[in-house]
Amino acid sequence: MHVDTLITDARIYNPYIKKWQVADIALLNGKIFHVGDCVSQGLTATETIACHGAPVIPGLIDIHLHIESSLCTPYTFAQAVLPHGITTVVAEHHEMANIFGRAGIEVMVAASKHAPIDIFHGIPSSVPSTNTKLETTGGTIDASDLPALVGPEHPKVICLGEVMNFSTLLERFEELVGNPSAVDSAGMIDYLRTHHPLMPIEGHCPSIKGLDLSKLLYLGVDSDHCKQDIEGMRQRFTNGMFVEIQGKSVDVEIISYLQEHDVEGLWAFVTDDVPPDLLIRQGHLDQVVRQALQCGLSLEKAIVASSFAPAQRMGFRDRGAIAPGKIADLLILADDSSEFKIREVFKRGKRAQECLAVARPYAFPERFKHSITLVRTTDLSPIFTVAVPKDTVQALVMHKLEDSTYTEAVHRTFEQIEGVAIWEQEGQRVNLVVVINRYTKKLTYAQGFCDGDVLTNGAYCSTYAHDHHNILVIGDNTADMRIALDWVLSREGGICTASKGTITATIPLPIGGILSEAPMVELGQDVIHIQDELHRLGMRHPNPLMSLSTITLPVSPAIKITDKGLIDVATASLVPLFSKAEGSNHRQ
Repeated sequence: MHVDTLITDARIYNPYIKKWQVADIALLNGKIFHVGDCVSQGLTATETIACHGAPVIPGLIDIHLHIESSLCTPYTFAQAVLPHGITTVVAEHHEMANIFGRAGIEVMVAASKHAPIDIFHGIPSSVPSTNTKLETTGGTIDASDLPALVGPEHPKVICLGEVMNFSTLLERFEELVGNPSAVDSAGMIDYLRTHHPLMPIEGHCPSIKGLDLSKLLYLGVDSDHCKQDIEGMRQRFTNGMFVEIQGKSVDVEIISYLQEHDVEGLWAFVTDDVPPDLLIRQGHLDQVVRQALQCGLSLEKAIVASSFAPAQRMGFRDRGAIAPGKIADLLILADDSSEFKIREVFKRGKRAQECLAVARPYAFPERFKHSITLVRTTDLSPIFTVAVPKDTVQALVMHKLEDSTYTEAVHRTFEQIEGVAIWEQEGQRVNLVVVINRYTKKLTYAQGFCDGDVLTNGAYCSTYAHDHHNILVIGDNTADMRIALDWVLSREGGICTASKGTITATIPLPIGGILSEAPMVELGQDVIHIQDELHRLGMRHPNPLMSLSTITLPVSPAIKITDKGLIDVATASLVPLFSKAEGSNHRQ
């Protein structure tokens, strides 16, 4: 019998019997036909590839990520990650959903269909991240959207994406036991458990343990991708919760636990968010695997956690192992060292280079390139003038840390002239922050202040502002803030910095104001340039782009800002910018 390809003398780990074997692999029509001694079976091939005992493993499967975090389209993303061995992903598009609602999900599904890797999709469960009282978005997702999204038109929509509003579920647990639809995300879980009982429900359970963990499992949330500690991970395994290990959880302690305990198949590697600069410098899921190997994980466990286990979690019966009938997604490794060097990538039996050569980008409809409703001729002068109400003497300020996205609430006093705060003062190291609602023609906005790890002699403006993606402009002077804001508005979205009257770095993001159509190498270099520029302007955070894009995220502690105003994250409530002096957490 004749087959397309014979891969000979391959060292293969079999996850079913947990043993290594040396065998040939016959590929036919994009699938694995036979694993064993193919020559003695009379098989001939158009092409024969000799491995000489090198490991051959299944293509890497990443079941929890957000393509928008890489600031690119599904096509560009797939082009970038396939050479790193990633052949299948499950992406959740809550960023595009916050801008366009269900249409944002559907266009990302459409844009993924002809990508050179297999892109499956999770339904965002928390759009908006809070509620319409705390933030304005261009769209929402709730249980009424599910019949359309999980219907026959979208066979690659396979799970409910991370349930982020865990705190609401815990606070209202007793109510939800009797009325699951009382909270949107719980209603979505209930609908899927009733109508699609085999569909996985992805979780977001940071540091949740004990009875609270049981409550989330009771409601149907049965995985967690957040940063783990040993006790939390032990409780998750004990209670049947699938654990997804991203790079920030990979350290010697965590990996030692996973190596020493018999929990194989109960956890997988994921990436969650990989910005373009890190993708071109370090890699993607392959880098997480590499980190784990260098922390002491065995290659066998790494193979299972990056292919077999995630396939089992998502119900993929056609991939995740090297066995007859499976899709021929394969990686030939250089050796079995912790360097995890990939010699060759095959997608459905074809070399990665062949797949990339024939893939064609998806043309996004024009409506997705015009997502800023705010009229450009609007007078924006008012946003830079901060009025101080009578009888107030202090402002609530977001204190930014240089090694975290946590923002502490502090109080500062500002000089006032005729009821206006004088915030532009040299040496003060304070930034004005403005969030402008981009989804209405009328100018509506909120103002705030940041200190700590902020900009000096410059400004930053962006339409990539988690998760609502309104327009964020921040800086230490009005002139540069105006220039940066004008650049973003004129391009219908993007990220830029300005200093001393000049635009100094840019990332055009024409699709929804959050996605670029540029090749990943070019996009990555743009991100590196803007990160370097933010450091030049005084920021010390290792990832200043992330630091700035999350000051607008109203579920990230402790105080954040949206177009509605300052948000106390712990109480999920709006708080005033100015107030009478009280307490001791005060700065001049």
